[in-house]
Amino acid sequence: MRLTDSSGDLSDGVFAVAMTLLVLDVRVPVSAGLASSERALQDALFRLGPSFAAYLLSFTMLGTFWLDQHTLLGILGRCDRTLTSINLGFLFVVTLLPFSAALLAHYVHLRLAVGVYWLNILLLGIGLEWSARYGRTAFPPDRTGQAHSRLSTFRRRILVAQALYALAALIYRRVAHPSANSPGAICSGAVRAPRTLRARAG
Repeated sequence: MRLTDSSGDLSDGVFAVAMTLLVLDVRVPVSAGLASSERALQDALFRLGPSFAAYLLSFTMLGTFWLDQHTLLGILGRCDRTLTSINLGFLFVVTLLPFSAALLAHYVHLRLAVGVYWLNILLLGIGLEWSARYGRTAFPPDRTGQAHSRLSTFRRRILVAQALYALAALIYRRVAHPSANSPGAICSGAVRAPRTLRARAG
């Protein structure tokens, strides 16, 4: 079965909503004292740093996984009921990222929050790998063709990227402490992991 426009539209819509929801956790500070004090407003904006950092990191992650899903579906070129079900599970995990990002922004100093965020990223990677593995079996590409090479490269990039994300999370969990409530604390490890899982095979 050929990939239909409706399944692509669903994916685009879910990602668009999830990426929009991310910014809702970045709220304009409002209090009586802020209206008359530049310093107070500056301090309030600085306190929003973790929320801005989590938003930027998560927006980048969602954009990356959106591109990766489209790349994979382009490589496979076809879709059946099983692959659609796997993609629905993947999209379900996508909808959880705004929650994980908000948790990370508010509790960046706690290892559990970092662990929950990393678990969300891990599940996204598992969803892509599951789709790629199933697609290779259900729609086996010609082993001598470009599609086979691109699919192999795609899967390697997923595994390498997830290993680096896990390493970044592990390093941060070991050094996290209550004073880590800053924008740099959120991104210091994760941003060093590859910013894209994009399969640019060929």
